[in-house]
Amino acid sequence: MKILVGLIEHMGDVVACEPVARYLRLKHPNARITWVVGVKFRELIDANPNVDETIAVECLTDWIKLVQHQTAYDRVVDLHVNYRICSHCQIPLVKQHGHPFVSAYEWLDFGPLLTAFSIGAGLPPLAAQPRVYIEAKHAAAVDALKLPSNFCVVHRTSNSDVKDWQDDKWRALAAFIRKDLGLEIVDVGAGKGVLPLDGETISLVNKCSVLETAEVIRRARLFIGVDSGPAHLANALQKPGVVLLGRHVQFQKYNPFTGHFASDAPEVKLVRNLAGAVSAISVDDVRDAVRYVAEAAKQSPVPPRAKGAQRPQTDFAHARGVIEKSGVFDAAWYALHTPDLEGTDIDPLEHYLTTGGKESIAALPAFDGAWYLERYEDVRKAGIPPLVHYLTDGVAERREARSLQVSGEGAAWRVTAERTSAVAAPINPRRDPFLGDNVEPALSRLFETTPQSGAIDEIAVAYDEFPRTFAFYLPQFHPIPENNWAHGMGFTEWHNVVKGKPLFKGHYQPKMPGELGYYDLRSGDVLHEQIELARKHGIDGFCFYYYYFGGQKLLYKPIENYIKSDIDAPFLFIWANENWSRRWDGGDKEVIVEQHHSDFDDREFIRGLFETFADKRYVKVLGKPVLMVYKAHLFPDVLASTELWRAEAQAHGFPGLYLVMVDDWGPLESPRYFGFDASYEIPSNVTPHEVEIDPDQKPELPKDFTGRIIDYQRFAQFHAGRPFPSHKRFRTVMLPWDNAARYGSRAIVHVNVEGEGYRNWLSQALIDTYKRYPPEERFVFLHSWNEWCEGTYLEPDGKYGRRYLDQTRSAIEEARAAIKMHLAGEADIDVWALLNRVQGQKDVGAFRALSAARVETRYVNAELQRMRGEKHKVDVELDRLRGTLLAERLRFSQRTSRLTIKAIKLQIALAKFRRKFILSKSKRQRQDAMIQDLRSIVSAIRHVGGAAS
Repeated sequence: MKILVGLIEHMGDVVACEPVARYLRLKHPNARITWVVGVKFRELIDANPNVDETIAVECLTDWIKLVQHQTAYDRVVDLHVNYRICSHCQIPLVKQHGHPFVSAYEWLDFGPLLTAFSIGAGLPPLAAQPRVYIEAKHAAAVDALKLPSNFCVVHRTSNSDVKDWQDDKWRALAAFIRKDLGLEIVDVGAGKGVLPLDGETISLVNKCSVLETAEVIRRARLFIGVDSGPAHLANALQKPGVVLLGRHVQFQKYNPFTGHFASDAPEVKLVRNLAGAVSAISVDDVRDAVRYVAEAAKQSPVPPRAKGAQRPQTDFAHARGVIEKSGVFDAAWYALHTPDLEGTDIDPLEHYLTTGGKESIAALPAFDGAWYLERYEDVRKAGIPPLVHYLTDGVAERREARSLQVSGEGAAWRVTAERTSAVAAPINPRRDPFLGDNVEPALSRLFETTPQSGAIDEIAVAYDEFPRTFAFYLPQFHPIPENNWAHGMGFTEWHNVVKGKPLFKGHYQPKMPGELGYYDLRSGDVLHEQIELARKHGIDGFCFYYYYFGGQKLLYKPIENYIKSDIDAPFLFIWANENWSRRWDGGDKEVIVEQHHSDFDDREFIRGLFETFADKRYVKVLGKPVLMVYKAHLFPDVLASTELWRAEAQAHGFPGLYLVMVDDWGPLESPRYFGFDASYEIPSNVTPHEVEIDPDQKPELPKDFTGRIIDYQRFAQFHAGRPFPSHKRFRTVMLPWDNAARYGSRAIVHVNVEGEGYRNWLSQALIDTYKRYPPEERFVFLHSWNEWCEGTYLEPDGKYGRRYLDQTRSAIEEARAAIKMHLAGEADIDVWALLNRVQGQKDVGAFRALSAARVETRYVNAELQRMRGEKHKVDVELDRLRGTLLAERLRFSQRTSRLTIKAIKLQIALAKFRRKFILSKSKRQRQDAMIQDLRSIVSAIRHVGGAAS
């Protein structure tokens, strides 16, 4: 067998993933293993005794080309996370091998670096201690450096500024190390050409190769550094160490290490800033950690070697037969994660049965033997290996295989149990993962009692491979006092439905319900009929709109009836956290009940849900209740709100919350930045002009029509091909839309609704979701079950009957059949391969289109900023010119006023003269002359007033 492994960069990644080569060698002793790596890091692979051949390449793009065209290898192990960008060519990797749901943007969800990368490659979740292989030539090179015998190593810079600590803080720490610890300081690293600390250190920056740097670290008393390659070398060498960690992108707390630096050993300290960059960590915190580690390193005991296999006192043959028959034991995985078992002739299974089981050594990723012995005293007292007991008696007795309450940073494989259990479940060591698709769900069947909610639920539920579908459910079809006050007595949503009027010829308005009629949701029988109809057509359950306003629950009666009923179907909530208004738009006009967000309200809101969350039917992801929020942007500080909710959930016995937000209200950003785990679509919020009906096909519309007419088939096709963002976003498939009943001539109306657009869209969404996400996070939402006033509903109606329900069932059956082909691994695999290739091409095109759009967006944004700058300059110049003009006008006005005053004086003098002149004339003539004088004076005054204005 020929196995091709790929991991090009970075140094820390390559070091952390060294156990992959050991696992492959243990699993396939006779295989030829080839590792493709970047030129700068090839010596790490050249020196690895478990790798037969090294192929050095310049960048990730070379790996992409190699994988696309290779035919010489039986299996490809691609350790890169999906959508990783080539740092040289800026080309994204769209994975063709392994699990694409482990992406560059969310890989830390799956645990430490090694664990996430191994899952992404399609391997079992690995969490072993890495090793580094130093050769004699590297030791000789370090001998030549004549380093002091008593020193510590510091590494101060990484490839990301947010991981780095300031120079002045390093100087303060260096003074402490020399004065208080009496150690010389050796500065290592490469890439930035950093100068030494003003002669205070022995600088080896950019002077040593990777393995020479490893040898320097090996000789040091302790290591102090940031999260980068040398820190991974120190971890592989199991040196006492202090590592500075900040918030990594959207992840508040992360640990990239497995093994030594992920342990509870006293000679290891990870100094964290959970709120931001490493630069905010104080000198005092690091100084205290270094002092503690230096002292602990003096007292650290020598770790004991693993015990050999000893014959058990129990029935060894029976126990061995039980485990071998189950097929769940992976000898290579066990050997890799058992200290010092590698390189011995001890049989891993025999070691587990005689020693490992009693010492609580993990037997496989999805089973926590230590927790099992702690939980079940009878098993501990009997001295039976925990996995043997679970297989023979635990499953039948519905005992739990593990706890979902994850421990701290010790026991690294347990840290990732929460995220990897569902991924590990399909692994079947009886089948060779490199000869087939390795998808026979042996552990999935074995662990039928995997608990979903830890200490809260007593019931155990297995995750299905198939995505779960939930239809949004509107509980407004019954009267409530608030609507009675706002709209009149007895008002329900049906009052709006029946008032709908057609806007053009052939427009189906008003909508008429079918077999369920104009129901009243105060009746519990209606819900039974609805859920029976939904389940019959493949829909798993409902996602109820939840209306909560400062301690008051509106429209809650149907939900209350559902919870109290014997309906055995899953459900969840989406909080419609907007104002309740007469205009049905959640805005601030004509508000009936106003929504206020505050710390107090946040706490009361979440506490009011815990009783419902404890319901075994409430949807959870690995024990975490799923809560969706309609408008997260309305919170004053949404991150603070979500953190408060999570803390409250943990205080009430839940392992946490799984929070989902809408991402179609504004610019596309990762929900992680707002404290959410994922997002979901609202397709009606994304309606480009390209999906509008052609002008020559547009019906004759009222003159006052200001809405839009949308071609539904185009709309469905657009959203079916809409590329996934970089973060986790659940697909929402929407029925045709027609809100004329609410908005009249302002409505958005979908036409051309009788094709296969909805069915094809749903099939595509199900397949996409299956390929992209792990089983516990495979959700597809249907918009919606009963939003009659929006014209988007699955319920039977008077014109089309069950048409969309039938299309739903057809799409689900179609997608399920395709997924079963894939799971079968043998029958019809060519059909699946074709589908997979087509889907892969779609993903590649969609992601590259998205990347191109982002580049274009950055260009447009830069151009916009430039134009704004130019506009600002023009505005400044215009303001200057306006000021100059105003000053000139003012001076002109002043001159005009002075001239006008002189003119008035002349007029008055002339009047006096004329009066004297006509004294000798008649009375009538004198009166005419006076009137003429007055007119002259008034005219002069008006002229002055005009000049002033």
